[in-house]
Amino acid sequence: MKVIPDLIAKGICMELSDELYAQITKHTDIGEHYFEEGKFRKALEEYKKAFELIPEPKTNWEASVWTLAAIGDAHFMLREFVSALKVFEQLMNEYHEEENAFTRVRYGQCLLETGNVEAAREHLFAAYEMEGDELFDNDKYRKAISDLIENRDS
Repeated sequence: MKVIPDLIAKGICMELSDELYAQITKHTDIGEHYFEEGKFRKALEEYKKAFELIPEPKTNWEASVWTLAAIGDAHFMLREFVSALKVFEQLMNEYHEEENAFTRVRYGQCLLETGNVEAAREHLFAAYEMEGDELFDNDKYRKAISDLIENRDS
């Protein structure tokens, strides 16, 4: 199993056995298939099965990060913004994923959808600073920070 260098620096560097890793990725692969078909509820179920297989403490395992991101993304696509927000908060706070542009943009989107506009703008703009427009597939979220982008560029 490949260990991501950023996670080593964060102390998340334990490796799963090949057998357990295969079981986890089996569920995430099935989840990805469902996700790509727009079957987000079924995808979520598979992602949760994968996450349950990860040993405690889950923060020690790289697989927790990408599995949680998939869970949060499925909740987001289901428009379950409070549930998605909780997952992305966990990624930000327990897994220190603030340098991950995808995590930041989804966290910001969830904050905006749940009415926390100022915090949303902070995280959306941070994601924009990392990756630019390519993260913003919906004008709604880019518009929320358009003044920040204009002020930065002027």
